[in-house]
Amino acid sequence: MIDICMLSCNKARLTRTSIEEIARRTQTPYRLLVLDNGSVDESPEILTELRERGHLYWNTNRRENKGVHWGHNELLNGAQSEPYYICTDSDIVPQNSAPDWLAQLIDLAERHPEYASISLRPHVFIGDSAQQMFKDAAEVVERNWMGAWLRIMRTEVVREVGGWNRKRIAPERNNEEKWIGRALRKAGWKVGVARDIHCIHLWGDPDKYDEDPWGYPPGIPHGHRDVWPPVHVYNWDRQGVDWETCQ
Repeated sequence: MIDICMLSCNKARLTRTSIEEIARRTQTPYRLLVLDNGSVDESPEILTELRERGHLYWNTNRRENKGVHWGHNELLNGAQSEPYYICTDSDIVPQNSAPDWLAQLIDLAERHPEYASISLRPHVFIGDSAQQMFKDAAEVVERNWMGAWLRIMRTEVVREVGGWNRKRIAPERNNEEKWIGRALRKAGWKVGVARDIHCIHLWGDPDKYDEDPWGYPPGIPHGHRDVWPPVHVYNWDRQGVDWETCQ
């Protein structure tokens, strides 16, 4: 049994989709922990419903957003699985395959003990050429940091490096991911992304930024909006992404 730890805030529709699709697409036994980080939409009610339906083991609802660093540390504190747990955002849908994505990811981590963190491969990378990144690549592509795309992490290693930053720091896009990536690499570990295990990142409209509910202050754009169906500049039709296979 492995823990899947999901951080969520003000993305009720995408969170529901992510949780339901993880349940539908995952055969490997898991325990889902969701921390709702200060949502003011219908997220608490939806999470309560999903817990009653058996999709969640645990969820915490708070009417105060304490930031993504705090949220990831709270989830790390709640994780019980060893030697790995899964760290994810609430807008990620895994590939439907046999064996399932989780079995493949655990096997990948077992065969690459030098990696403390390996994420699934999202259908697009902002600012990167995925075609070049994965061309003739090894089955794990080393990076400086990786997003929380159903990312497998070595539980005790993350704890040993101190988890995420516990102090308020200057806002920066993906600052929490850069922080933990830097901490793991400084301790001698690698972080990377799986070449062949895919996921879809459910984005909202990046052209309509409101005040940010994810720990960034107003004015720091990120493009995560609770829009269904998701619409963004890298639309699925243009990318040729198939919903069932995420490829």
